[in-house]
Amino acid sequence: MTTRQSSITDELRKLLLSGTFPAGQHLEEIPLAQSLGVSRTPVRAALAAMAQEGLLTYRSKRGYVVRAFSLKEIMDAYLIRGTLEGLACRLVAERGLDADSQQVLRACLERSTELLAGGSLTESGFIPWRDTNDRFHQQILKATESSTLIEATERTLAIPFTSSRVVHWIDFDGIRRSHDHHLIIFDALKRRQPARAEMMMVEHIYVASEVVRARFAASGGPAASSA
Repeated sequence: MTTRQSSITDELRKLLLSGTFPAGQHLEEIPLAQSLGVSRTPVRAALAAMAQEGLLTYRSKRGYVVRAFSLKEIMDAYLIRGTLEGLACRLVAERGLDADSQQVLRACLERSTELLAGGSLTESGFIPWRDTNDRFHQQILKATESSTLIEATERTLAIPFTSSRVVHWIDFDGIRRSHDHHLIIFDALKRRQPARAEMMMVEHIYVASEVVRARFAASGGPAASSA
C-alpha cells in the first residue's frame, strides 16, 4: 500500500470510528472521494480495506454499508482473542523462539522504544507505532506455525476494534503500558516460560478490552484499544 493510499485508508477508518457515519448508512465512492478531495481509486481501495477489517459490510447492488455492532460483540471477541493469542505464546515458548522470530520481535521492541523515547507520541509517530504493534502480534502467531490457530485468530480480529491493526487513540501512558507488556512477553518467550508468556498476553489483551469498555460506556459509541 502506498503512503497516499495508507493515508486515505487511515482517514476513512478514523471517520468510521468517530461515528461520523451512522450504522446502516450506504457509503458511495463519488461523494466520499469528493469530501476527501481525492479520486475514486484510493477511496475504492479504502472501502474494501474497511470491509476486510469489519467496519463496513459489502452488500450486492448496495455497495458498502456502515456496520452496526454491540459492546458485547466486541468484548466477546477480545475474550476469544486473548485466549487464542495467549495459547500462541504458550506454544511458541514451549517450542522455543526461533532465531528469525526473535530478530523480528526484538526489532519491533527497539522501534517502539525509539518512538516512545521522547515521552510523548505525535500523530506522525503514532502510525509507525501502530504498525510495529501489529507486527509484534502477527509474528508471534506466525511463529506457532499453526495455520488453524492463525486462521481462527484472524476471524476474531475481523470484529471491529479487536484487531492489533486497529488502534486509534493516542494515549501515551496506555501505549507505554502496552510496550512494557510486550517487553515482558518477549522475555518470557526467550526464557521458554510458557505459563508466564501466556498469562501476560491474556492480561495485555484484557487491559485493552477494559479501555474499550470504559470508552464505549462514556461515549455511547466507538472506542479503540492499544493491544
